[in-house]
Amino acid sequence: MLVGASDVPARGKARMTPRKSGGYTVIGDAVVDHLYRTDRLPSESLPARGRFTSSVGGRGLNCAVAAARLGLPVRLIAAVGDDEAGRRILAYLRREGVDTDLVKVVPGEPTPVDALIVTSSGSTGAIAHRDEAVRLREEDITTPAAREAITSAAAVLITFEPPALVIEQAIRMVHATPHRPWLLVQPTPPIGMLSYFRRYLATIDFLVGTRAQLGTLVPGCAPSADFDAEIAPWLLGHGVRYVCAVEGLACRVRFAGPALDIPRPAAAVLAETPGARSAFLAALAHRLIRSGRPGRADFVFATAAMAASQSFGELPDAMPVADRINRILALPSDAEPTPEIV
Repeated sequence: MLVGASDVPARGKARMTPRKSGGYTVIGDAVVDHLYRTDRLPSESLPARGRFTSSVGGRGLNCAVAAARLGLPVRLIAAVGDDEAGRRILAYLRREGVDTDLVKVVPGEPTPVDALIVTSSGSTGAIAHRDEAVRLREEDITTPAAREAITSAAAVLITFEPPALVIEQAIRMVHATPHRPWLLVQPTPPIGMLSYFRRYLATIDFLVGTRAQLGTLVPGCAPSADFDAEIAPWLLGHGVRYVCAVEGLACRVRFAGPALDIPRPAAAVLAETPGARSAFLAALAHRLIRSGRPGRADFVFATAAMAASQSFGELPDAMPVADRINRILALPSDAEPTPEIV
């Protein structure tokens, strides 16, 4: 057992009932995305053809925008630079209805830039640049306002974009909250201190990522490790309530009940989309806050949201509204793929 009785205990039957009303708080990054759309991923000997655009981005930002488009009151806890890019990000978030009061502006520093390479099939490669000057610090999430945003939320999403100590502090804060919020975690990009982080797995309600991303949390897990035989059993055994492998616009959910395998919706044409997991997380949170407990229909809705995020436009703009998701759900399972790719 990784967790001592005096540290962060597994919840078991003593778990508090989650809130059924309230907002959604996202802890992650807000950056500028340099987006390269190509015919395929380039290799050392074979370049690719493509076009370049620049947009706002970051997993935290994308998840916050996705939730706001589904009608949730959303607060983003992130950091940006004191430059035109930072002001652009703040203006975009406000237009989308995301509360930016807890987005820290770092004086005299530029906003970080990520590079995304997206192929015609939707496959994505990413290069993340992190300036340590423009990052969340532990003190940023322990202010009265940040603490209130986390502890009063109906659901909290944490990505692995902030420093490990920030992630740890946020999880501990959720754990200590009576009637605590649902905790969703997206374990990417990879972080250090994984052996230390594993003690907090028992606080996580929903762990959402690709099979490979989930596998990084399992000690000694090979890149080819089997989800059902190796990855999910280990994570569930260490206290995670729902382990969700989300890739290829499909979803596999493992928990204490029967396994759920949600196939690609009929509207799915692309192999993948860069915003798929952001759309999935927002749609799942939307359903959790409305229903109070997860069921198959909630995961079906979240999977449909991934298909609804198929787009050739800028990433956050691809995040779908509820009507678009419901149109995809209304398609018969044997329908020809007819996505609304914008």
